[in-house]
Amino acid sequence: MMTAKLAFWVMMVIAQTGAFFLFKDLADISQWVVQSTRQFTMRIWYNRYMITGISSGALIIALTIWTIEPGVCPGALLAFLVFVFIFNAYSGLINPKWMFRAQQHEAKFVSVEKAPDYMQRSLHLAHFGPDTYDSVDDINVLVLETDNGAYAYSDYYLLQPHVVKGDTIGGEDVIMTYCGLTNLGIAYSPRINQQQLDLTVMTQLKNNLVLFDKNSGEPIQQLWGAMERDENKTKMKEWPTIRMPFSSFKKLYPDGKVFINEIPRFSENPVIALWDRLVRHVMMLWGVGMNWVKNDKPAFPTVDFKDKRLPMKELVYTISVEDDHVAYSKDFIIERDNMINVVIGGKNIIVNYNREYDVVTAYYNPEGQAVSSIDVFGDTGDGKKLKRVNTLKSRIFWFIFVEFFPNTDVNRIM
Repeated sequence: MMTAKLAFWVMMVIAQTGAFFLFKDLADISQWVVQSTRQFTMRIWYNRYMITGISSGALIIALTIWTIEPGVCPGALLAFLVFVFIFNAYSGLINPKWMFRAQQHEAKFVSVEKAPDYMQRSLHLAHFGPDTYDSVDDINVLVLETDNGAYAYSDYYLLQPHVVKGDTIGGEDVIMTYCGLTNLGIAYSPRINQQQLDLTVMTQLKNNLVLFDKNSGEPIQQLWGAMERDENKTKMKEWPTIRMPFSSFKKLYPDGKVFINEIPRFSENPVIALWDRLVRHVMMLWGVGMNWVKNDKPAFPTVDFKDKRLPMKELVYTISVEDDHVAYSKDFIIERDNMINVVIGGKNIIVNYNREYDVVTAYYNPEGQAVSSIDVFGDTGDGKKLKRVNTLKSRIFWFIFVEFFPNTDVNRIM
């Protein structure tokens, strides 16, 4: 009996330890309480199947021992331990993919005319911060210009899938990736080194989304856009996006398309309907909303904010050229008469704020001549149309961007 009891508890400890690590490092909600280093989390990820196999095997042995010698553990305690194991293993291995269900290959879009009917339903939930939108026209959208017209993506509808189908640009497939914690949308071509990627959600680290490629199993930090174990750090190709109110999108792109991600009705699928409401309206909006609270605490306490050149939760506009990163506050651009001619990474760039449409844009200026006027589409009024800066990131939290790029310059003017 004593030998059986010892063997049971040794196997149970092994099982629970493995499942706990799966939960702690791969189910991001655990990071509210316990944090691991990036290296440790990645080690768990790359060995997740081995950990699962060993843990599951240990649990099966423990259950077998209990079947032969029920006295080694009370039945109620055993049931609880099995539940904890299943919860932890499921939370780390399966739940992130089911919670977010990436829409890289299939997504629903509607016309500009039909979009308000959908967006009205989510109006009170469309913004995560302390402010609320007065109307659908105020809702902020990410805009992607493609070969087949413009697409608008609202934060609320992007929040759950995190990866959404786009279209083609120059014949290349493009998708939209989104991190609610960072308030960041980046359009990428899902391809690295001629390898096609099938992306979905892995976890979050430092309050930024970590994707993974289902074809290779490789993690990809959204802000970096490169595979974790790629020594060359070859990035996915990034495409221009801009942020603006929906009212501006309607005026500028009347033939545009709007991404819609409706939760199913209970009559259609009661399980998904209940689960998605729990995930989106409780877990996600509440969790993401913690980054919008006016204090110096990130949603996940994994960032030690030290760079106070800007307020911690300032929403900044960033541009990256090679290893040169610059962040701008909207107020600073306005103070410079809405126009900044600057050099970033050896490239002449124009940063502009358009008051009429409430949008910040950035353009490459290859000739380097100072520009005093430019519209939302890059027209300078003298027959030239400048190309958008593809690395402009709009309204991203300062404390997160500078965590990943600590050498970022602030409000550069030359």
